[in-house]
Amino acid sequence: MCFSPQHAWRAAALLFTLIVYLQRIVSVNVVEKHSRSHYARHGVRLPTRAFTRALQKAAIDISHLSCRKSLVVLCMANVEALQHTVPHFLESLSRVVVKGGRQDGQGFDGRVVLVAWSLDAMRACRDLQAKYKHHCVRDAQHTAATGSFSFHDTGFNSLGFAKVKYILNGLSAGHDVVFLDTDIVVLRDPVPYLLRHEADIFGSMEKCMVYNDSHAFNSPEFLALQKRPPAINIGVLYFKATAGVTRCVYNWAWEMRSEVETRPKIWDQDIYGKVMIKCTARHQLRFQVLDPRLFQSACFPGCGCRFRNDEVIPARIGKFSRGARKLPGGVCGPQHWSRWLLRHFPCSGVTERKGELMKELVTGYYGNKTANIIGSS
Repeated sequence: MCFSPQHAWRAAALLFTLIVYLQRIVSVNVVEKHSRSHYARHGVRLPTRAFTRALQKAAIDISHLSCRKSLVVLCMANVEALQHTVPHFLESLSRVVVKGGRQDGQGFDGRVVLVAWSLDAMRACRDLQAKYKHHCVRDAQHTAATGSFSFHDTGFNSLGFAKVKYILNGLSAGHDVVFLDTDIVVLRDPVPYLLRHEADIFGSMEKCMVYNDSHAFNSPEFLALQKRPPAINIGVLYFKATAGVTRCVYNWAWEMRSEVETRPKIWDQDIYGKVMIKCTARHQLRFQVLDPRLFQSACFPGCGCRFRNDEVIPARIGKFSRGARKLPGGVCGPQHWSRWLLRHFPCSGVTERKGELMKELVTGYYGNKTANIIGSS
């Protein structure tokens, strides 16, 4: 039986389509398989005893600032992060002290629970305890635990399921939760800011936008904006330990679980924004975004987000700022970061490069000198 060139072309096209389809199915199954490890039959997996003990040891007394008792700082890391970013993250935290309460004057590194994803990561976490006071916990359930994660590869898309599990389990234990990515340099205690604004949930800015941080995303001021605000970044998050907030976090967890079978490139940040805007409106919760002038991102232009207080008016809210100008040589200095609470380093290249920039900021901040803190994505 002979095939014409036209038949051969159709067969090749069909084979190519089949290969693409099979690759997609494999990709879906890999991420879905990783996600499964964080869920039991009836819900998100319960915390281990080691996790709850670490929360108790690390919890910050906030009774002097609110009607609630405690707050925990959570983060997570694989071996690569523990080699390149975590040491500078912990170094910055060790130089910041808690203000007020039972832990007044203690270093913030002792208030952190760091979840390690593999035995090697757990060993690296414990090795760092020779210098810092953080608490290490292993999550043996997380199966996408090793390797370098690129944007939207299976490891990257799987880590969000671990993150939301830790947040939910922290809230379920009765603690307010602050979740921090480990590519962050903390410069001053952020807790008074978080509690003073009385938000139920905080996210951070994806872009340098003029913003009134006394307004919630569901407030008339934001609902009246002609242009939708930029995406919310989840590298810095805060959750108040209330029933409504816990319900919204649970919705976040199950929305991700329900979509992963048909959406291999599921992204925790994308689902967070979609769920929280709707859920907080339904439960009448205050969902706010952190002031980008205090909670800086390396995605912002120049030497960070900057706008004047007199620009925070209805006509300017929602507009983008060009940011602070770099100094000669492309560096930044004390005049830029004097009021910052922290700086997050997305949009800065690979993990090793992020670590270099973080070290520059710690050295520049405490040495009162300029530093190269601008990377490239």
